[in-house]
Amino acid sequence: MASLIEAFILLLGIIDPPASFGAFMSFTKKMNEKKKRRIALKSVFVASLVFFVFAIFGGNLLDLLGVNIESFRAAGGIILVLLGIQMSLGLSLPKEKNGVHEVAVIIGTPLITGPATITTAILLVKESGLITTLIAGTGALLITMTALLLSTYLSRIIGVIGIRILSTIMGIITIAWGLQFILTGITNFGL
Repeated sequence: MASLIEAFILLLGIIDPPASFGAFMSFTKKMNEKKKRRIALKSVFVASLVFFVFAIFGGNLLDLLGVNIESFRAAGGIILVLLGIQMSLGLSLPKEKNGVHEVAVIIGTPLITGPATITTAILLVKESGLITTLIAGTGALLITMTALLLSTYLSRIIGVIGIRILSTIMGIITIAWGLQFILTGITNFGL
């Protein structure tokens, strides 16, 4: 149970619903509620598809490519650190897009399920098992979907400052996990 909770918190931190929420609000600010709902559902569908494919087949893909898991862990740690810095400092979001499909794909990947989430999914399967990883990922994706579906309501309650604070806290946690991935990868690679 502890590994499930840890995996869930890690994936929730990396998927970062507040950052996805902020991007979603930016991309959809001139759209009606029906269009926003379609984009939210399509975004999470795209993110889920990418997450499940890499959680299930990612380890085999690494083996096929001859990539050592510890090297992949350290590389993923670097991505996590950079992502955490981006989240903490509120740096760059993609340029504004207009089409429903285009916006859904950009929010789905790389914002919700990007390189850091893919790396983490592969590593979690190796460490905690496939079922634990899939359950934790599903939980994090459901929270993200809920945030996107309730975006108009939540933005009124939380406000821009609240979203920024949540994203900063999640960014700091992500940096710490990234550093741990790097250190563990380097240490284990030397053994």
